[in-house]
Amino acid sequence: MEKAGQAQAQATADLVADQRKMLNNLEFSDVVFLCGDGLKVHACRIVLCARSPVLKSMLMNGMVESRLSEISLPEIDSPVLLSIFEFLYTGTMVEHAPVSWRKAFEVISAARFFLLQKLEEIVWEFLVDGTFDTPIDMTVAASNLSVAMDFPSISDSMEAIPLELVRILSSKCLEPVHLRNLSGKAFQFFLSKTKKEVEETGSPILSLGEYLRFRQIILWCTCHVSEEEEAEEIVRPYLPDAKKALHLLKDQNMEFASPIQDACPEEGSSQYEQFSLLKSEIASSVASLISMVDLRRIHPELLIKVIEPLELIPCVNFMDALRFHALQRPRVAKGTWEEGAHASFYRIGRDRSVIEKCDFGTGFARASNAICQPYGIYEWDIVIEELCYQFCEVGIYKVSSLSSGKPNFNGASLTQQSTGWALRMDDRGTLINQCNVLGFPWMSYGKKFGYADARVRVSLDMFERSCSYSIDRQKFGVAWNSLPEGIYYPAVSLGSGTLGRVRIELVSGFDLL
Repeated sequence: MEKAGQAQAQATADLVADQRKMLNNLEFSDVVFLCGDGLKVHACRIVLCARSPVLKSMLMNGMVESRLSEISLPEIDSPVLLSIFEFLYTGTMVEHAPVSWRKAFEVISAARFFLLQKLEEIVWEFLVDGTFDTPIDMTVAASNLSVAMDFPSISDSMEAIPLELVRILSSKCLEPVHLRNLSGKAFQFFLSKTKKEVEETGSPILSLGEYLRFRQIILWCTCHVSEEEEAEEIVRPYLPDAKKALHLLKDQNMEFASPIQDACPEEGSSQYEQFSLLKSEIASSVASLISMVDLRRIHPELLIKVIEPLELIPCVNFMDALRFHALQRPRVAKGTWEEGAHASFYRIGRDRSVIEKCDFGTGFARASNAICQPYGIYEWDIVIEELCYQFCEVGIYKVSSLSSGKPNFNGASLTQQSTGWALRMDDRGTLINQCNVLGFPWMSYGKKFGYADARVRVSLDMFERSCSYSIDRQKFGVAWNSLPEGIYYPAVSLGSGTLGRVRIELVSGFDLL
């Protein structure tokens, strides 16, 4: 049986090979197709009629009367038609398989025209393998997204692929080398899918990413609108990258010229004049895309020192953003514990700045003061007013968004949460947890603080994404580096008894919220 099976497989392979020899072979052809690129493809009508109802209708309804009569297919180029015919003749695509994204989309488009669903599925797998299973360079991802947007009907039905390309492109900051490969439709699609909506709380969250989004729009317009060679090199000095922008925000007394003065051309210089001319060229394109940026989410330091001098934003949009920062952005006056954001084991005390244990369970509690923006240094004190039983944990708790809902209070302590980091005082000493580290989850840190009136200061540096502690004004080193991106809350766990009461006092940074 095994030999018979092998013989059958070999016979099938020989048949496919023989059928492939008939492809575009004048000797075995009785119909000719004139393609959109001006080239002709020869075929056998019997094979085509047997394999495609659309081709059967075309060939048997009087469209072709004599041998080697021509059918015009102006929408299909010859390489695509050869891919279609190879599939019809052999059930495979080998010699004329699509090797590029554009040809793959063109083959799918032709397959839909000829009602060849199986062929469409084969090419779809080619696109899926090239998107999800193979690492893609950012430049290639940009080119592929541009191709996908040239076939809107296909992209709509295969939205997973364009969305995955958007995810790849949004994983890093796009620079001119990537932006040059994004067509207008592709860039619009990218911006629409990455636009952050206002959180359910109603207040836009400050975001360095929103400034980088603005920067990408200016650079894209420069790459695609200006006729100047190396135009992006002219405008780049006026648009600090993420590192320089963070440097500017970290020291807000610093003038904008300070971090990039060496690179920014002086007024009156030839490069400055080139920049002025360039602005007039790209102004209309910028105006058409600026609605994709929420200026209220850009830090006022960047608005005033970087964006306003460019004179590319309509004055009314700029003033609305500044007015929001001046009048409407909520200010936090004091630290408070979040109502309902704790297990039944805790009770909020006077003026909501104090929380105390009221049951034997554990759980944890978080403050209502969310740390949203990816920059700034935030400090707060946890003052122990009453001793805790067994242990006390002081730290931070991370969520993905403000609208992600309340944490899952399952009775576990802060350090038992997958996104909880804390300094813990128990009978073993003072420890910090290594979140998501198996085997050695604890490390010694600091000094004992589990006594009445102890003051533990938490310092969260969102520039460096690190956290450190001071205990009774004695500062200790960094507890954690490279904290993941997200929204952080001050949080505590107060043992498993009914004892324990702490007060939160904000020190610095929260006025920027």
